[in-house]
Amino acid sequence: MASTDVIVCSICGAQNEGNQARCTSCGAKLDPLDGRGLTAEEEHARRHQQDGFHWKWVIVAVGMYLVMQAIALVVLPMVIDAYEPEGLSALLISAGIWFVGGAIVGFISPGRTFLEPTVGALLAVVPTLLWIDYISIVDKLSLMAMIVGGMLGVMITLMGGFIGEKLQMSK
Repeated sequence: MASTDVIVCSICGAQNEGNQARCTSCGAKLDPLDGRGLTAEEEHARRHQQDGFHWKWVIVAVGMYLVMQAIALVVLPMVIDAYEPEGLSALLISAGIWFVGGAIVGFISPGRTFLEPTVGALLAVVPTLLWIDYISIVDKLSLMAMIVGGMLGVMITLMGGFIGEKLQMSK
């Protein structure tokens, strides 16, 4: 076996030398490079495991969320007089945007990358909550309600990313 062979850890995605028995990053047991493929059962069990983590898709997700939220929370209230998202309604609109954005990124990104839109939502939640607090006059939320609502939105994004991946795999 050549020393240039690399085994990618199926748990954390770290690259290890081909002769390693355990991952140097997380300590998980590594499958040897003996040329055998995965059995049908192993492939079925791995069908929802993420292949790696790509910051490019996090940046795409954050950009998409911020643009869609700027349209929904800044531009539309200027254009439509009766549309005034504040407090809970603005938070629900943001959660819907995160879900749809997660599904879009999960669908367009190659491979299994449903964690990237979730990390993107985690990064976009802070400016979103600050903006919602700034624009809310009548329907002001407490800090705890905003934090819990933001984290629920991030969890909804994970669901959206997973659905996007399922749609990508089905095509």
